[in-house]
Parts: sequence; structure tokens; C-alpha cells
Amino acid sequence: MLDTITFDLWNTLLSNTPQDNQKYSLKRVDKISKILQQNGREIKSDHLLDAYHKGFEKCKETWGRNLDLSTEEQLNIMFEFLDDEKFKDITRDLMSHLVEAFVSPILEDPPDLIDGAEGVLTQVKKKGYKVGLICNTGRTPGKTIKVLLERLGMIKYFDVTTFSNELKIRKPDPRIFLYTLTQLKSRSQDSAHVGDLIDVDVWGAKNVGMVSVHFNPDLIPSDDISPDFAIRQLKELRWILSDLKEVQKI
Repeated sequence: MLDTITFDLWNTLLSNTPQDNQKYSLKRVDKISKILQQNGREIKSDHLLDAYHKGFEKCKETWGRNLDLSTEEQLNIMFEFLDDEKFKDITRDLMSHLVEAFVSPILEDPPDLIDGAEGVLTQVKKKGYKVGLICNTGRTPGKTIKVLLERLGMIKYFDVTTFSNELKIRKPDPRIFLYTLTQLKSRSQDSAHVGDLIDVDVWGAKNVGMVSVHFNPDLIPSDDISPDFAIRQLKELRWILSDLKEVQKI
């Protein structure tokens, strides 16, 4: 019997558009540039932005192996592309300020909740389901996401939160799903995972024996991987919770 629901975060519960990413990237680079300048390490903004983007592409190589990096590791990768000696001896104190500059923009200008996100979380908690979050963190670490969710009034819905930068493992690696279920004291066959990425959330959930629910507002087709259920709106999850019969089965 289904007793556990886990959710993806980005573009399932919280919006993460290309415009958002561009906005936060520019704010990060601006903040980092100012801190470096204050510490005698002046760098042209366009050079720093170029290193930021090259660093991102380098990080994607690690993410593509379903592994993850800390914010400090991401900053060090970015500095490697500056090829300047003054960025090779960053002190611990300076690095702590740079990390804060890197993670703070999303707290200053929070992303939007996906329509129906709070309603569906309220419902599953009210019905007594154990609720987990399984998040590939990317540029924003779990520690910051927890603060963001607290400010949005969302953290209270989750019994367990799992972040890839803390485990150093990313979805769809089965270990991040199984770790979360272990923390929830749940069995995969009694659990469902809801997420928007077919090759990350759906494939990962199916691979460990969970019910896979594809949150697919735009009805993007997939020929290779079929979810157990597909929903266009989060509120449709209530049909699955009724008895796993009401949502169109793929």
C-alpha cells in the first residue's frame, strides 16, 4: 500500500526558468567581483562572467556522472579559468565570503512556487503520507534551499530532505532514492516519486521499484521511458492517491 511520496524540487515544486538562471548568474558574478575587488583581487566583470560560464560547463562533466560538487569546489573550478596567480591562494576567510555571495541571490529574490505545490503538499501530509524531497542542487546547495523553503513556508511538509551536494550523488543514481527511503523508513514498492525530468526522476524512480509520476505540464513526449502515471497539474496527484486508477496510465 502506498504510504510514501517523494518530490523533486526544481520545476516540480519551485520554478527554475532559463531567465531565472541568467538573473542569478549575473547577481552572483556581480557580488563575487565586488568581494574580490575589496580584497585586492580586481578582475574585469566580463572575464569573471566568462570564467563562471566555463566553470559551469566543467561542473556539468561531474554532474553528468551523477556526482556532485560543493559550492567551494565550483568556485575553485571557476577560478581555474581565470589563469591568474592571485586567484590560486584564496584564504578560508575570503572563500567563506565568496560562498555566501554565490548562494545569497536566490534568497534575496526567491523563485516562484509551481501552481498547486503548496496545495498538494498540504493534502499528502493531511492524508498521513510520509513526504520526502530529493533534489539535484546544481548551483544552489541544500543548506541554502532549506532556508529558502523555510522562508516560503514549505519546509514543514517534508519529513526528510535529501540534497545531492550533501550526498555527492545525483539523481538518477539509485543510491539517492534508496538513501531517502531508508531515512523515511519506507519500502520502494510502497512509495511514489513525482518529478518533471523523464530521464532523471522517472527513470530513477522506476529503477528502484517506486511508482513514477511524471509532472509534465507541456505534454512533452518520451519514446524511451514510460512513467507509471503522467499529470499536467500537481493537483491531479489526488487521483493517484485515491487508488492509483484515476490518472491516465501510459
